[in-house]
Amino acid sequence: MSSSLQILKGPGWVYCVLSGLTGLVGAFVHPVMSFFLVEGLNVQPIWIGVYTISVTLAGMGVSQWLGALADRGVSARKLYMAAIFAMSIALLLFSVVRSFLWVWLAGITFMAIAAAATPQMLTLGRQWVGEQKQINIAQFNALVRAAISMAWIAGPPLAFGLVAWFGFSGSFLAGFIVALMAAGFVWWRIPEHKKGSSNSISKEQATTVSSSFWLLGAVMFFGSMGNIMYSSSLPLYTVKELGLPTYLPGLCMGLVAGLEIMVMVNVGRLTVHFSPQRLMAFGFFCAITFYGLIFYATQPWEFLALQGLNAIFYGLYAGLGLTIMQAQLPKRIGFTSSFYSNAMKFGMAGGTTGAGIIAQYSSFHFASLGSFSAALCGLMALVGFVLLKKRESQIME
Repeated sequence: MSSSLQILKGPGWVYCVLSGLTGLVGAFVHPVMSFFLVEGLNVQPIWIGVYTISVTLAGMGVSQWLGALADRGVSARKLYMAAIFAMSIALLLFSVVRSFLWVWLAGITFMAIAAAATPQMLTLGRQWVGEQKQINIAQFNALVRAAISMAWIAGPPLAFGLVAWFGFSGSFLAGFIVALMAAGFVWWRIPEHKKGSSNSISKEQATTVSSSFWLLGAVMFFGSMGNIMYSSSLPLYTVKELGLPTYLPGLCMGLVAGLEIMVMVNVGRLTVHFSPQRLMAFGFFCAITFYGLIFYATQPWEFLALQGLNAIFYGLYAGLGLTIMQAQLPKRIGFTSSFYSNAMKFGMAGGTTGAGIIAQYSSFHFASLGSFSAALCGLMALVGFVLLKKRESQIME
């Protein structure tokens, strides 16, 4: 059984580095995008929603299509490079144009293609680890996912710092440079996956997706929805409604990010003793407990003390979700990697919208109850997945 250190000592480290670079590119653009639209382009806040929804939907469609191409034998390495080059073009345009129309057009074209970068990066890693007999796939996927989390610890503070020092162009150009570094790293260090008879799928395989798989998609959706509903409302609730220090939300987010990485790097050891489904169910139980208790928190120490539960949830949820999905359709890694990413993106959009609606009619305080409900739905969907999967297995026998 491979440990995290053994994976990083072997060729697996290149996929973790690629994951970190890919995550860092996104961390330079996504956190500042709403700020850029309002402050840099002087548009009304409603246009943030127009941009976000249209780019997200376009990206989900393109990402799923490219994932299907990867399953049919098209090089995931080339698809990744196409996506990361599209990201670099979009960032270059963002750094020079000051018209919402042009930014929106760049978003629904180049950023839509760029949305496939993370799924194709995950596909590249899974194709490689699938040929390694001594590596725990769950541990490898968790390490790759942890690298993205590490990038998001450093990326947003750097992005906002660059905006403060050099304007929005500084952050976008930094992302542009990292995107080129990622493309160069793939060309230099990531080998082309050897195509075999098992790498392309038939039309029958391409259309066969079990009902239980869609329930698993609901699990990822609700988990992401609850997480973003809580995190997006946290700054406004703690600072605006409770009058707590402005540094508290950042401290909470940094703490949970560091703790969740510790959970992710130990996922492989946990899967030796417990099934991934049981571990994820425990994660959702921690989420339900966390959101329920955070509703009553009013002091800084209470918010900080509860972050451990949040870290356990997200570490297990993000660290195991991809592995569970890929295990359901082992011949369709491109499809499952894209579906995994898209389910989480759709959940993020739903969570952001849900937090806004709740705040509109009550307050940001009650967003944690929305997260509680989403986590409960996620746990119910996971139980439904396990039961339906057993039934499908019995029918197959």
